[in-house]
Amino acid sequence: MRRRKLIAAAIVAAAAAATVAVLVPAAGSAPRASAVTVKVMDLGTKYTINRSATDTMYFAPAVISIPSGQTLTFEYGGKPSSEPHTMTIVPQEALPRTSAQIDNCTVCERYASGHLKNPKAPPGPTNDIAHWTLNTGGAGFDGPGDSIAIEGPQHRSITVQVSAPAGTVLHFICAVHPWMQGTIKVT
Repeated sequence: MRRRKLIAAAIVAAAAAATVAVLVPAAGSAPRASAVTVKVMDLGTKYTINRSATDTMYFAPAVISIPSGQTLTFEYGGKPSSEPHTMTIVPQEALPRTSAQIDNCTVCERYASGHLKNPKAPPGPTNDIAHWTLNTGGAGFDGPGDSIAIEGPQHRSITVQVSAPAGTVLHFICAVHPWMQGTIKVT
């Protein structure tokens, strides 16, 4: 009887030690960060008759911090519309800031037209998204030209690894809706 109690106690102690080893990181090791998600939010268009129309699409969050090597998921917040969106890395100085720059977004065309079936033709029902990921540098999100896309229920989310080194700041834009802009701080 005493031997069974000793064996049971040893099993319980081993299980407890295994649980602590799994749940508590070793000294000097960094805890694993969880993946980050950026959502496209669309609260609709608001109209003030004879005054204005306001589109309320935006990235949430617009500023994220993520460790190098971690994954980032881009998805619709709420029910996906048929509206396509991109998360396109662009140089900070190329971000459109004025109405004229937003209406004629040259950086959008330059970096995101590669998503289309025919990059030289305008987007539309006969020239839809054919390439969900554009990767111009190394693997993953690491610099200008890298881009991911989502579109409606058929492609509602996409995940990419952020491969830029720690200390890098990446600026992103939706090439379809250039007022949607954000920042990735790589830690």
